[in-house]
Amino acid sequence: MEHKKEIIFISAGDISGDIHAGNLVKSIKKINPENKVFAIGGNQLKKQADYFIEDIVNLGAFGFLPIKQIYFLKKVFKKIEKYLIENKITKVVLVDYYGFNINVAKLAHDLNIPVYYYVCPQVWASRYGRIKKIAKYVKMVFPILPFEKEIYEKENIRVVFEGNPLIDIVPDPIHEKMSGNKIKIGLFAGSRKSVMNRHLPIIIEIVKKLREKIDAEFNIFSLDKLDFDMPDFISVIYGSDFTKRNEMDFIISPSGTVSLENALMGIPMVIMYKMSWLNAIIARCLVRVKYVTMVNIFANREIVPEYIQENAKVEKIVDGVINQLKPEIYNKTRQELLKFRQILGVNGVSDRVAQNILGDK
Repeated sequence: MEHKKEIIFISAGDISGDIHAGNLVKSIKKINPENKVFAIGGNQLKKQADYFIEDIVNLGAFGFLPIKQIYFLKKVFKKIEKYLIENKITKVVLVDYYGFNINVAKLAHDLNIPVYYYVCPQVWASRYGRIKKIAKYVKMVFPILPFEKEIYEKENIRVVFEGNPLIDIVPDPIHEKMSGNKIKIGLFAGSRKSVMNRHLPIIIEIVKKLREKIDAEFNIFSLDKLDFDMPDFISVIYGSDFTKRNEMDFIISPSGTVSLENALMGIPMVIMYKMSWLNAIIARCLVRVKYVTMVNIFANREIVPEYIQENAKVEKIVDGVINQLKPEIYNKTRQELLKFRQILGVNGVSDRVAQNILGDK
């Protein structure tokens, strides 16, 4: 099927969204190399777009934005308006990052530019009312979880589920686990500095206690340089190295994208997460789901243990890890996680989403 040349604006505001947006741009270019892409986002969009307008991913924004970041984003928004008008943008694609992107959606809608939303906000978890603005300003949505399709259909929003883009990125599981002399334990503190700094002291204490109880090697994975001096019994692996991570027998990580990636590799884990007291109070008021980890939400039961906020205590987490490493529990959890990959679709997700966007009249 032939596609006319499009001039596309794409917006992503966080690390995982930027990765998926970058892959989507590759697919858009593969379909028609003459397509032009303008973008705001992070490192991946900077590499893939023809015209990169502003980096908003590396702001490190999380929760409630400081005043400076609000002013910065307002300036970025003015730039976007100028680019949309002056460059005769034909389609706008938004990736996650609802708080900012819904304003871009309204702007594009007011300029009669069709808007497409890829990696939709998790309205089923909190702030369901957001779906009304999506219905008003967005022409078609591409959720990345199968049960979300029905939610958007109920609101009469055009929706296509093509699978979860992590399927294209995360390697197949390694068949043998716990096969070496030492257990390999992976550690994640989070992707944002504020979250990392809150989690790292707890993680270091957990490792100290675990070393007294089990024979294991510990590897912490980080995209950015760690502000902490890590003890010599924890190795640091920088970058998004799925090959190394796939070698891990067990992982301690926050909830979010990283836990979904671990699940797709069939790696048992425990989840820990601490947020500021203010964000914790707000989250409790807004969140509608019982669990924070995607596999638990899907199953509506605790497949992997969660230690959130006041439960994220060193002793509790250490006991949880030891319990999960018992062969019968470990093997059962691993089998549950291996089923999960089949639920999320088949390879070629970004190619299919790009075909939908470019083929839509």
